[in-house]
Amino acid sequence: MTISSNENSASLRAQIQQCLVESGNYEAISNELTERLLKDGWLDEVKKLAREEISQEDSPNFSKALSQIEPQALDLVQQSTKDAIMRKITAFLEEIVETE
Repeated sequence: MTISSNENSASLRAQIQQCLVESGNYEAISNELTERLLKDGWLDEVKKLAREEISQEDSPNFSKALSQIEPQALDLVQQSTKDAIMRKITAFLEEIVETE
């Protein structure tokens, strides 16, 4: 039986997320991300994007709006926030992953 790299990747992500949740780190990292996004004004900007997208549609559709807004929303996350969260995740992974 051959497992595709996508399946391996999804399985690995699920295992990492489970470890994060069980250790309490998922909540801590999530809380820090939320705080940073609020402080940076990211939420207000995304709400503005959503309002603009929905106002342009005759019959707004959640999936369509999400597909339009998501890439822009991701781009709006400040690099310092991305870096800080990645440092937290990397530190956690370094604690749990065995290396030679």
